[in-house]
Amino acid sequence: MMLRNFSVTRLIALCAVGAVALAGTPASAWEFAHGNRDNSGFANVVTAPAGKGSLSVPGLGKFAPGAGPVVALDGTVYVGTIEGKLVALHADGSPFWSRDITPGQSIVASPVISSDGSVYVIGVGVERENRPDARVASATLHHFTSTGAWLNQIAFPQHGEVGPAALSPPNIWRSGSAEAIMIPAAYRNKVTGGYSVRLIAFSLTGQVLDDKVVINITPQTFGGSGRPSWMDASCLVPVLGWGVCLGAREYTPPSSGPLLKTAPAPGVGIFTFAGGGTPFILVSDHYKDLVGYTFSSQRLTETFRVHDNNGFMRTPPMILPDGHSLIGVQGLERDNIGAETPASGGRIAFAGPNGNKIAPVALVVATQAAPTRMADGRVAVVDGAGGVVIVKDGKPFNGMQGAGRSIASAAASRTHLFVSGTDGFVTYDTNSLAEVARFPWVGGGLNPPVIGPKGHVYAIASNILFVFPPKLSVDTTIRQPQSGLTVATNPDPATTQPQEQTYQPPMTTNGNHLFACEELDQDDCGKGDHKDISLAWCQKQGYPKVKDYDVDSKKVKAETLDGRFCSKNKCKVFDTIACEM
Repeated sequence: MMLRNFSVTRLIALCAVGAVALAGTPASAWEFAHGNRDNSGFANVVTAPAGKGSLSVPGLGKFAPGAGPVVALDGTVYVGTIEGKLVALHADGSPFWSRDITPGQSIVASPVISSDGSVYVIGVGVERENRPDARVASATLHHFTSTGAWLNQIAFPQHGEVGPAALSPPNIWRSGSAEAIMIPAAYRNKVTGGYSVRLIAFSLTGQVLDDKVVINITPQTFGGSGRPSWMDASCLVPVLGWGVCLGAREYTPPSSGPLLKTAPAPGVGIFTFAGGGTPFILVSDHYKDLVGYTFSSQRLTETFRVHDNNGFMRTPPMILPDGHSLIGVQGLERDNIGAETPASGGRIAFAGPNGNKIAPVALVVATQAAPTRMADGRVAVVDGAGGVVIVKDGKPFNGMQGAGRSIASAAASRTHLFVSGTDGFVTYDTNSLAEVARFPWVGGGLNPPVIGPKGHVYAIASNILFVFPPKLSVDTTIRQPQSGLTVATNPDPATTQPQEQTYQPPMTTNGNHLFACEELDQDDCGKGDHKDISLAWCQKQGYPKVKDYDVDSKKVKAETLDGRFCSKNKCKVFDTIACEM
């Protein structure tokens, strides 16, 4: 990428601009594959470390590498499975609804949520073509309401080639009240053996608005198999082929080396400058080009193109508030006849729509995950070995180590950074970057964690969805159980409440006894849990302190403050909580 050196001073200013922009951003939902349209991976909410109190949700199905949940503003979680099922869950992981898409189709990428709450998901299928070793891909965009009604299914356009392989997550372009769904798709050319990447714009009701070729790639012949080694991972189209080769409907990671030989197909990034104007759509061919478009009068127009002849673009573009995009590039090696082989190292490259050049940041181990923007404007990059590289003041440092190999982007809240690895889920404090929790598991690192608008954190390992509860927080709405009335928010405690209040017993808003443990199985439950939960209860009622509490085990329905239920026959509950000013 023809990039000049960029001053440290300017990059400090760039990070400062990002921090200011994020500080003024209201809490929002994780409606897109990487958090927002710009793929930032940031949620403007407060979270708790991902450790105690988690809930596991097994049995949903199998998840394709790179495919994670999305979360609506009301907290509803949507996730798709390789078996072709779109699953909706409540914020706490309890079931809401599930729907099967077209039989024979798989969901291999995250869904997307439009402004009216509709959910769109892509189904891909594989069929045999004339001979057993040939495969044909088909793709359909499915449209559901937030309550599970199946409104429409839209077939992707055909172009007389093998395809489409629509393996990337959809993104939604918005300008004023107008919306359009942007999806890249790959088509294999039967004659040349190469492929084309196309960017397709759909209306929310399913019409194809525009369909542009991003790039045509014709492989060179280097002897042997007649194709460069970077194509070896594919069975349909170069680089992008793995996702539709899931005929066995299961992916088993290798025991060593990279989790995936080729990264999942990247989705587009969409960005609008803070002052307004035309949104930019950025799409990578997953090979050597990053292309920027605008969309006006239902037509896509190319605005810039960046070509990197010395690496493979592996990640979706993430765009900073100042308009610089970041993309993970894997290095390459060439043999004496020019055949290209991916190298172990790589870099983070900077591109437009901001035209000011920034020098790339070198990575010892290449990344297959989109960079993540943190609350203060720093950028976190998860490399293939699970290392976490923080880009700060123009210089990276490798002082943080995750829990095993990973292709999953980090997720950042205002307070924490969450990283998924093969062997565990790690939480870092965003200010100090100190590790504050490590949740051991197996089979992680393949799917990105996400953060809900209420502070729940969702992560996947071994095809199990884990739900980590939000931080116990102060609720400024005061509820008086005796009368059932709700008092206005932000009251003056000195004038609206007595100095002390005793709840015998404290009951949740659903009329259940307050559970006294953080873990639903009550393991390791003791005074620490009792103290923290009783304090959170008092703060929820508008009292800053807890004076006293009493706990007993009873055969009652017990509920946590964040809506989870004890499943034991006898549950530890509070008999009394006394609060004071």
